Amino acid sequence: MCWLLIWHFEMRETGAAIATNITYLLNMIITDTWCMSKASISKTYCRPSMDMFNEVGAYLKVGISGALMLCFEWWAFELLAIFSGLLSVEALAAEVVVINIVTFIFMIPLGISYAASALTGYFIGRKKMDLARKYAMITLVFNSLITLVVVIVLGTF
Repeated sequence: MCWLLIWHFEMRETGAAIATNITYLLNMIITDTWCMSKASISKTYCRPSMDMFNEVGAYLKVGISGALMLCFEWWAFELLAIFSGLLSVEALAAEVVVINIVTFIFMIPLGISYAASALTGYFIGRKKMDLARKYAMITLVFNSLITLVVVIVLGTF
């Protein structure tokens, strides 16, 4: 898709953006179709209806503030890239390397936290608070240890 839009139709950046959006849309359609066809998932998948708008105010109150926090973080990194590019090509290259390292390091505790959130929510739903507490504490300890290892490893350089 990228080759077709960028090179063949000579759409350059616009072609890359369109190809990315088409890919995301196809991923959503394929995933939704697969979820609707699987019997084991069909109980957890619901079709959109007007009932989903009942508590939209509470959802937006939390959702907009959460989205703004993520956007501010993203915009801060984008501003760093712009200012680094204004300094020099070397500064921009160094900033890209640092951002990639930070993102890689951040993904390990983030993935563990997502898994722990799912397990903790599962056990809270089953009213097994002892197991929910156990997984929450394991996550805190494990992520603290990973952070300590990263600090030690990066501190030696």
